[in-house]
Amino acid sequence: MEEKILIKSEQYNVKKLFKTFVLIGLVLTIFSAIFSIIDSCDYYNAWVADHEHDEGCYAFEWKDDFYDDKYDGGLQEWKMDCLQAKYDNAFFYAIADFFTRGIIFCIIPVAAFALIGGLIYLWLRSYELTITDKRIYGKVAWGKRVDLPVDSVSATATINHLKGVSVSTPSGKIGFLAIKNADEIYKVVSNLLIERQQEKAKSVAVASAPKNDSADELKKFKDLLDSGVITQEEFDAKKKQLLGL
Repeated sequence: MEEKILIKSEQYNVKKLFKTFVLIGLVLTIFSAIFSIIDSCDYYNAWVADHEHDEGCYAFEWKDDFYDDKYDGGLQEWKMDCLQAKYDNAFFYAIADFFTRGIIFCIIPVAAFALIGGLIYLWLRSYELTITDKRIYGKVAWGKRVDLPVDSVSATATINHLKGVSVSTPSGKIGFLAIKNADEIYKVVSNLLIERQQEKAKSVAVASAPKNDSADELKKFKDLLDSGVITQEEFDAKKKQLLGL
């Protein structure tokens, strides 16, 4: 008899989860860049306030004075390290400092969140589940295939975190995650297990019921009891014999 598909899983859009992680990383990167620029501006202003130089170091004409014979090599090198002479204002210094040093640290958040989101996406995207009247099959984490006969499944349950369904077998519990219609699948599997249990109970009842020959024989002895040919003790003994009690 051909197996009948009862229900298939509907997966959540896990790609959206990956995009969310990347977006969080970008937001943190932007905030990191802003704080880095603000910190560099504060450093520039503090440096200018703490250092006193000759007038040439602050003015634009310092470039012309740079080659004047009255400045020796040591003073020329010192004037080259003057932040105000190099960048003129705090914002230009902050931008230059960000692209030379700060950008490396600002890339870390977006890279970290993109990596985490990518791993979660690769982990969850493979989950799929199909329920038939004969078996339960599909894929779990990282695309590993699962194929279980219904008779091997002893129980099922819903998974609240990451929304999914689990099935229990003699070898352990298997979880299927990121399933949109997890509640519906749980009901289908539960009903399937109940039907299987009822079928087994009927089979056991039929197997343990007395055969027709024994029933006919028992009826004859009941008639003999009713007519007084045999006693109640004799009838009970024969009954136990026929029923195998």
